Amino acid sequence: MVQVNKKRTIFPAAPSEVQQIKLSCSDLAMVFAHYIQKGLLYQTPADDFPSYVEGLVERLSEVLVKFYPLAGRLTTSPLDGGIYILCNDSGVEFIEATAKDVSIADLTTAEVTPAVEELFALHGAVNFEGHRLPLLVIQVTQLKDGVAVCCTLNHAIADGASFWDFFNSWSHLCRTNGNKIPVNPIYDRSLLEPPGSAVRLGLDPDGHVPRFCPPPLRVKLFHFTAHTISRLKEQANQDSPLTISSFQALSAHVWRAVTRARRLCPDELTTFRVSVNCRHRLLPKVPSSYFGNVVQSIRVTATSGELNSLPLSFPAGLLNDLIAGHMDGVIREKIVNWYKEPVVYKLDAFEKNCLMMGSSPRFEMYENDFGWGRPVAVRSGTANRFDGKMSAYPGREGGGSVELEICLPPPVMSALESDPDFSCPSSLI
Repeated sequence: MVQVNKKRTIFPAAPSEVQQIKLSCSDLAMVFAHYIQKGLLYQTPADDFPSYVEGLVERLSEVLVKFYPLAGRLTTSPLDGGIYILCNDSGVEFIEATAKDVSIADLTTAEVTPAVEELFALHGAVNFEGHRLPLLVIQVTQLKDGVAVCCTLNHAIADGASFWDFFNSWSHLCRTNGNKIPVNPIYDRSLLEPPGSAVRLGLDPDGHVPRFCPPPLRVKLFHFTAHTISRLKEQANQDSPLTISSFQALSAHVWRAVTRARRLCPDELTTFRVSVNCRHRLLPKVPSSYFGNVVQSIRVTATSGELNSLPLSFPAGLLNDLIAGHMDGVIREKIVNWYKEPVVYKLDAFEKNCLMMGSSPRFEMYENDFGWGRPVAVRSGTANRFDGKMSAYPGREGGGSVELEICLPPPVMSALESDPDFSCPSSLI
């Protein structure tokens, strides 16, 4: 449905400030995961597409001056075996495409269709391949009644917070006609690493790269209004001595519903994982503008019987304890232990019956106005999808609403869809 018309390389408007940046342990843990694929849809008049594109390209070149690692490549040092970002201004790839028979309505259905996947580049690319592939590829697609602006960014050099810092800065330059961007990205990995830390993963840049092929999945977006989430929070706090947050209550609600949909035996274990942004949890705090990976995956486990028989306060309380306890001492201990025994995430290595929450409704997604108005939707590509993967986005109407993108095998998704207590909990009416 999407036709690629033109590819070009965009270079920073000025030379990079430094030559190379060594990847941290949080970066290195991501080398066998996929690139991040996130994009925004805009209801923009299609007849001005060429002028839109040239404006995007000009401001992209300017924003790369600040975000210069994105225009580099990965390199493995022959001296210490460490993996670095080589800030050599090789450039980012910019793709112009058209999908004149595809409308915004076709792309904003609850069920994610194959047409959405065609809006992104580098399908299946593994972060370690950044030794030869661009670290950032942008595809701008002219639709029947709008424009899709989609980014594919190497996850070994940036997490979700950094991804949206770049996206926000780029749209800010476009919207304000080149005014100074509000973010000053920081690349100092010593803010995270213990003194003298070093690791040699022993990976060959020209060697075999492991590939992950997920089972057949359905991907669907579920919208939760601020009212529903507020009621879930109220319910979760009724029987709990803890202070359960809105997102913990929503996560607990989804955990229980998916466990029901999986039809597990009462004694079967199920795991909930959360990718936690550790910037504000470290002492001293890592600045919010730090560009890199500052996330750790943490988990909690319960039996299917416990989730199905106990009130919402039970799984919500487990999540509350898990997240509240993940502070400076625990985070730094995990970093030290990683250097003793490095672990690289693999998408086929998560626990059986796992749910994994990624992204965040706190990221500024709908604030990305390129001068055409606010986006009408957030969408993801196929990257990093597996059975139980979830991504949380803010609802477009704001006010605390949330959209969850959930990936499940078709029979499980059908069971979830038919569960009346999932999308419209009767206990909250």
